[in-house]
Amino acid sequence: MQSYRTGNLSLEKQAVLRDLDHVAVVPLADYFNTAVLPPLHPRINIGVIESRLYGSGVLSMKSDRWAAFPQDPEKEASHEDTVFGPLSLVFDAIVQAAEESTGIPSKLSFVQRPATPPTSERTNISCPDAYLLLVNKKSVGKNEKCAMHCWEDIAVSFGFKKRDGRSGNERRDVSHILLSNFMGLTS
Repeated sequence: MQSYRTGNLSLEKQAVLRDLDHVAVVPLADYFNTAVLPPLHPRINIGVIESRLYGSGVLSMKSDRWAAFPQDPEKEASHEDTVFGPLSLVFDAIVQAAEESTGIPSKLSFVQRPATPPTSERTNISCPDAYLLLVNKKSVGKNEKCAMHCWEDIAVSFGFKKRDGRSGNERRDVSHILLSNFMGLTS
């Protein structure tokens, strides 16, 4: 059995997928909402935030969708980078509405399509499509390699796919996402 720390990206991907092949699949939304997310701060009122988003037009009353995504991304002909480009506008609008209604500043910022991969003490081979970066970085002063964004400061990474999971490329897509997440966990 080969280690994922070979320096060979292809072998590392195979090792991670082989190791994770035995992990049970859990319905992520249910698990995330019940076991991972902490309870909401008492000053956070989802109804107020939602009203602000409808009022500002970020959420469309007519279609009950994000205005930045007038149709399902799967139906868009453009590349995923273009299709999901407006996601940063949605994130920023939610953060602004939440900050205005609670007076609590966000602890995360949304970074999309970074020009360079996040850095770590090891190799920097994985570049997620986007990630949530801690506003108050943990790595400041600890690691000279982390001049820009460091894996140590990333709360969660994202890989965007337009497909519904029936295209036949799921294994490759999962491989890409798992490797990005694995890099974040082991940096």
